[in-house]
Amino acid sequence: MKNFAFAAVAAAALITGQAQAQSNVTVFGVVDIGYLSTSASGVTQQQITNDLNTSSRLGFRGAEDLGGGMKASFWFEAAMTPQSGAGGSTSTTNKDSLNSGGLTFARRSTVELSGSFGEVRLGRDYTPTFTNLTVAHHPFGTNGVGNSGQMYYPVAAGGTTPRTQVRASNGINYFSPNFSGVQVNLMYATNNQPDNLGAVGDDGKYTGGRISYGNGPLNVALATAKTKYATGDYTQSNFAANYQLGDAKLMYLWGENKVGVTKTTSNMVGVQYKMSETGEIRAGYTVLSAAGFAATAGVEDASQAVIGYVHNLSKRTALFTNYSVVDNKGTGSKFAVGGGNAVTTAGGNSTGYEFGILHSF
Repeated sequence: MKNFAFAAVAAAALITGQAQAQSNVTVFGVVDIGYLSTSASGVTQQQITNDLNTSSRLGFRGAEDLGGGMKASFWFEAAMTPQSGAGGSTSTTNKDSLNSGGLTFARRSTVELSGSFGEVRLGRDYTPTFTNLTVAHHPFGTNGVGNSGQMYYPVAAGGTTPRTQVRASNGINYFSPNFSGVQVNLMYATNNQPDNLGAVGDDGKYTGGRISYGNGPLNVALATAKTKYATGDYTQSNFAANYQLGDAKLMYLWGENKVGVTKTTSNMVGVQYKMSETGEIRAGYTVLSAAGFAATAGVEDASQAVIGYVHNLSKRTALFTNYSVVDNKGTGSKFAVGGGNAVTTAGGNSTGYEFGILHSF
């Protein structure tokens, strides 16, 4: 009995040791919440809301060393709304939008294999064209009243509502090794539907790529992608450049979205300026031109001006505040400060300010 008990304990210890050696799992996340006030066409709205500086999230990631320089890993990341506790939305075919309000790993859900050849990810992931819209290339990234999505996301037209400007499901995503600052990202995503359905069979298929160069103070990147839709294809292209000049990062971003016969083109100049070890000023100005839209669509040229400040209390916690103005030109009314009420008057503008706190873990 003693020998049996000793063997059992030894076996359990061995199994536990092996599991610990092979398992490397991390729980991580961000909580971003604050106050948002927006005004448009004479209507003002106040909200306690989230994702004003950084997207709130809860995630799990882990990796296993396979030897020979190879590694297998996984990444499950879910959106969350801390003011209510609800989850986020996803898309199963790259043409629908599903929102159960529960916790779904729609921000990223991938299994990866990496080595000297680069990295291959399978699952739902960011698209290559989205990378140029993030805070690395736009002063405010895709969050808050100054977010790049207001001017760089597509406008639905002709029955097509694109769903792949940020992420794509059912994807194969490849990242090359870094060759002296040059890296390539290629992605293909299917809609998981039979091919014998003609245009419907291709409805939601995504193909995209990005090439970037970063060495010293200069970073540049060019990306383009196409998503097939039965009601009219969606093509997204963008070019980003930034240069670190002392405490200031100077930024330029060009983007073009084609949906069917319609097109929006945007140009942004911006800056992120470090005032101190803890404080950073951000500012940007964007102009958008629109073409091919019906006169009744309310989509015309527009502009966006935004300024903000981030104060880091620690490596994990920061306070922030931003102010933005979005102007529609001519008879346009399509564009408004993100997260707020819509513009209902021709040529109307929208303003918004926000302040809040973020904490990462």
